[in-house]
Amino acid sequence: MSIRTMTNKSQLAMEFVETGRLSSVSMIDMHTHMGAFYGTYLPEAKLETMVQTMQRENIEWIISAPHSALFDPIGGNSEIRAAMKQYPDKIYGYYVVNPHYDHDLEQDLAEFDSVDGYVGFKFLPDYHKYPLTGEKFRRIYEFANERGLLLLSHTWGHSAYNPPQMIAELARQYENINFLLGHSAPGETDYAIELAKKQPNVYLELCDTGRLSGMVQKMVREATSEKVLFGTDFPWYDPNYMLGSVLFSGIGDEDIRNIIHNNAVRLLGDSLKYKTLEGNGTQ
Repeated sequence: MSIRTMTNKSQLAMEFVETGRLSSVSMIDMHTHMGAFYGTYLPEAKLETMVQTMQRENIEWIISAPHSALFDPIGGNSEIRAAMKQYPDKIYGYYVVNPHYDHDLEQDLAEFDSVDGYVGFKFLPDYHKYPLTGEKFRRIYEFANERGLLLLSHTWGHSAYNPPQMIAELARQYENINFLLGHSAPGETDYAIELAKKQPNVYLELCDTGRLSGMVQKMVREATSEKVLFGTDFPWYDPNYMLGSVLFSGIGDEDIRNIIHNNAVRLLGDSLKYKTLEGNGTQ
């Protein structure tokens, strides 16, 4: 496409078209996994390959929950700890909770603060067939609320286990947790957008939903760009795929910077060893 014919006025979009890379602003991916997943082939699932893609596409750091942790929290959470230790400034982690798995949760929570890189928790209620409001999650909410952590939950509209209405109830009860609506509740995204607009500690997350025509623009228009987070499900999707959905959504460059970089830095703040680099989107 000729740059002269582009209707999007974003200078960042033009930079990507001209160079094939967004170099002036680094991306921060709030929703990733790693490692093999049964029943499918993911060519970039290996940690080393993911890091190479991060370098190639200017992804400064990611927050990840290994595929193995989605079902085996002992093995999987060990995997993310190893990855964070190997790449301490590139990879941060969610502690994944499987409510059906019998293990010493209290011991893990006692060790949580001593693990460099943990920033919160990841829930998959639809996968585990256990509701977000279930009693087995209560200890996690109390722990995360005490520390002001992130909680990324898979959300889907019209679900018995993780509809946005449950997030609304929890967000009012645990005001110090920042709730990330994984996928922004497809099927009830209008409700999710309204919730993020009204509830200070609820954020929309673009993974999968952001590819829908007009969705990024609608989120920004109704909830503001400060309530939208960049997530890709990497390695299921190449991060540049979702980046294109943001760059060519018709929103302004300040809004783009908020989504792909600034909001993550603001949310995590002092909980990371991260230092904002001059020129990386915060000017």
